[in-house]
Amino acid sequence: MKKSILTLTMVVLNLLVFAQSPKLAVISFDANDKVLITSELTELLRIEISKHNKYEMIDRYEIAEALSSAEIISTTCFSKSCLTKAGEELGVQWAVSGSADKIGDALFIRLRMLNLKTKAIEKEVVREFLYIPEKINTMITICVNEMLDIPNDQVIVNSLSNRESYESAINNPYYQTLNLSGPRMGYTFFTGEAARILQAPKEEGGYDAFPAFFQMGYQFEKQYLNEGKWQALFEFIPLVSGLDQGYFIPSFTIMNGIRSNKNGLEFAIGPSVNFGTETKKYENADGEWVRPEDEENINNEPLEFKADSRGQVRMKTYVVIAAGYSLKSGKLNIPINAFVVPSRDNFRFGFSFGFNARK
Repeated sequence: MKKSILTLTMVVLNLLVFAQSPKLAVISFDANDKVLITSELTELLRIEISKHNKYEMIDRYEIAEALSSAEIISTTCFSKSCLTKAGEELGVQWAVSGSADKIGDALFIRLRMLNLKTKAIEKEVVREFLYIPEKINTMITICVNEMLDIPNDQVIVNSLSNRESYESAINNPYYQTLNLSGPRMGYTFFTGEAARILQAPKEEGGYDAFPAFFQMGYQFEKQYLNEGKWQALFEFIPLVSGLDQGYFIPSFTIMNGIRSNKNGLEFAIGPSVNFGTETKKYENADGEWVRPEDEENINNEPLEFKADSRGQVRMKTYVVIAAGYSLKSGKLNIPINAFVVPSRDNFRFGFSFGFNARK
């Protein structure tokens, strides 16, 4: 019984709220640019206002029928007197019209709300945007929010109106920069002396390993410049290599690069810090690098640190040069990269791929 009374009370309250909502009709929308279709803009304005449930909206069919009977042409009804007549025919409290005017490289959006009771324009919004017709939906949303006293996202407002903004929508029409932070995995292939040492037996200082290591990690990135179709960014990539062959070899790479927001094409370069075991060796008469304890250094040849599984863990730095491309499937990004690590005796190259989803 109590549940039935509560349900009935909620229904009555909803009916009272609905009954108290003022009626509003969007009469017309004018545009002086051929790219913009006035019938679509009129319906878009009607939909945007109805989203907020502040008014009882009159649909386009009812408006068309009532205005046709009154011999009012909605496509030319922009004056206050015409809006008043149309509103009275529809029996609404508010009549709304809008316009979009292209002047130079700017687009001016104007919305007006006529109070039928006072026969005065009580709310009017005028905003200047960059001329980006494909973003007219967002522009109208911004103007409707302002007219209804609803806060706008200032980042989006700036992206459509501020020429100095790095994320100006005239340069990057999708607002969001392409961000490819996410997991990475791939292979590194070794050549030359490094490949020989990796394949050598452990008793000779080698690693008894195949000269290609699987690697996995995560790419963190931060865009610091976004202008035109390109962005500049820093990338921080911690990786672990060699797990497929029983080794744990950490590395940290910091890269500075550029990337296309349109197709994900990118180029980057930066230092890489690697950790591995090394020991001091000298080059003997046969051109081989050996330890003094394995072969006496009679000629006092200079000692250098060289990779050796019998040595101690040391840090070594390299430069990484990389290029990549991002495949897209819906909201899924699949970045694919190729890289080289130039070095006199440790030239390496490889590839990596990963994934993330646009939010």
